[in-house]
Amino acid sequence: MTRECNADFKQIKKYIGSYSIDQNLKNSGYVSSLKLMHKCYFSSITWNAELLYNKADFLAMESSSNEDIIHRLVEVVSDLGSSLFNWANGNYKTSRVMLRVSIENFIKALSALEDKGQLLEKNVYKLFEKASSQKVFNSNDIINKCYQSLHSDYKLLCEDTHTATVQNMEHLTSLSDLPAYEKEKSDNSSNVYIRVCKNITSIFCIIFNTFYHQMHHRNRENILNSLGRDVKPVITAPES
Repeated sequence: MTRECNADFKQIKKYIGSYSIDQNLKNSGYVSSLKLMHKCYFSSITWNAELLYNKADFLAMESSSNEDIIHRLVEVVSDLGSSLFNWANGNYKTSRVMLRVSIENFIKALSALEDKGQLLEKNVYKLFEKASSQKVFNSNDIINKCYQSLHSDYKLLCEDTHTATVQNMEHLTSLSDLPAYEKEKSDNSSNVYIRVCKNITSIFCIIFNTFYHQMHHRNRENILNSLGRDVKPVITAPES
């Protein structure tokens, strides 16, 4: 290693050793966004916990008999967790990339209810093209509205993946520029995160409504806690 590289390595070790983001908690904007994001994420990990704990019941339902669908849905929530973690640390581009991955995994999982081949589809354009015409995403207005929103956000998040414009760049060029809280990027990313989480949870609870009604009552309440008034009646309506 050169003298300069050695010196910089010492600096990055020092940075890692003293790394802390608790100063962000003094910023009301950061805390407000974090609270809303956590609220939505908590709904997601709640239905995920029910899914894992009652896997046999879920698999017993004819529409969800493929265990690969469960694996994909679990991965969706893992992606949402990674996205939240990166956002909390000021790594907004990575946060948005992980959010994009969560949408793709979710569409594959739900689309596979009608076409198992969608789980293996590598061409994202074809994935959404087929999903857009499937009954699962067009069975009612709420589901279709949530799906269209997810599709729009996916396109938006693709701009980060492909670094479409200067706005999609992080420009991390030195130690002093490592990820940190930036209000505008934070707000933009948190807004998309909240929207995506809500839409994913809404679709899950409507498509698998029988499974939702079998959940523990406190879990049902915690899931609904993050959702809008227009969605709640559709989810909570007595099963016919």
